[in-house]
Amino acid sequence: MPIFVKKLDGSLEPYDEAKLCRSLEKAGASRQTIGVVLEKSKKILFDGIETRRLFNFVLKEYRNLEPDSSPKYNLKAAIMHLGKEGYLFEKFVSKIFEKKGYFVELNREVEGQFVSHEIDVSAGKGKEMVMVECKYHRNPWLGCNIQTALYVYARFLDVQRLFNKAMLVTNTKFSTQVVKYSKGVGLGLMGWQCPGGDSLEFNIERFRLYPVTILYQLPQRIIDKCLENEIILLSDMASFSAEELSSLLGLSKGRAQEILQHANFLLS
Repeated sequence: MPIFVKKLDGSLEPYDEAKLCRSLEKAGASRQTIGVVLEKSKKILFDGIETRRLFNFVLKEYRNLEPDSSPKYNLKAAIMHLGKEGYLFEKFVSKIFEKKGYFVELNREVEGQFVSHEIDVSAGKGKEMVMVECKYHRNPWLGCNIQTALYVYARFLDVQRLFNKAMLVTNTKFSTQVVKYSKGVGLGLMGWQCPGGDSLEFNIERFRLYPVTILYQLPQRIIDKCLENEIILLSDMASFSAEELSSLLGLSKGRAQEILQHANFLLS
């Protein structure tokens, strides 16, 4: 009999060992580690096990075996820890568009046909001008619903003289209604596992845009100092010398050097 796992929304899906294997491979786990983790996971499986419980078990075992590469496995949670507000997520999204070759501007005030708007990210490349609306969630079960998509597209209709494309970007998932509606009206989407080949995690991996919050070993006070100083990405951190990072974060030079080495390891 197949074993079913309970997702965050309460729905059930068959346990897929191949899917778990792929997620570990994507994070950079070795074949040996994957084999050990999969074998240990079998011992805790039961019908109706929550995905969160299974994920936490796999993450713990992975960290025990490969503490240096395992942070990538918890990428989704790392994005959700980019501060309490959405501003840092907007900056994070702007980095993706910059890597794609766009000129970007954050929080631009524009006059629409009827009212004024503050655009989270304005992205331009050639004749393409994209109005990007960012929706940041701190809980994995909070996805973008149809009301959000309707709101974003309504704003786009009011600023069409300045933009020729609208896009909704989130750090969680889109409802099936949002996906269907967006296809119909031509609203671009970028979220978790959507769309294939251009999802949020795909672009993070493609451009190595890992947030500093991925370094789970760092105490929260150090993460907070990084974010306060707008050190959002590991690549931002890697641009500092050990001496500079030590002074900025209030760490010993030796500790700063260790952090930089780990950041560079993940970036490589």
